[in-house]
Amino acid sequence: MNDRRIKGLEKEIARIIGTAILLEINNEKIKNLVTVYKVSLTKDARYVDVTFSLLDYNENINREKLLEDLNKVKGYFRKKLSQELSIRYVPEIRVFLDNSVEQGIKISNLIDKVINS
Repeated sequence: MNDRRIKGLEKEIARIIGTAILLEINNEKIKNLVTVYKVSLTKDARYVDVTFSLLDYNENINREKLLEDLNKVKGYFRKKLSQELSIRYVPEIRVFLDNSVEQGIKISNLIDKVINS
């Protein structure tokens, strides 16, 4: 599959999963805490890596439990992809959590402490 088609499918997959999170998922933790950050489709379109970003950066969020909940609904996401995409094989979804924004906030707080002291 060519790169242009892969990029288009990645954007469409991100749109479908993001819409499903906002409108159809009943789990309030997922609905209120995560958003689709990055979608990477393999060259053969058999797997799609979906990276979610946290919207609330409190220290008391149980990341393992949130990742477990996302893994529980990835079958529903795959079903939505099969309904809305017209491709031969619906890719298997692999779920990841992004922590780059959280790391950036921690570094920013450390810099603020150094400047203020």
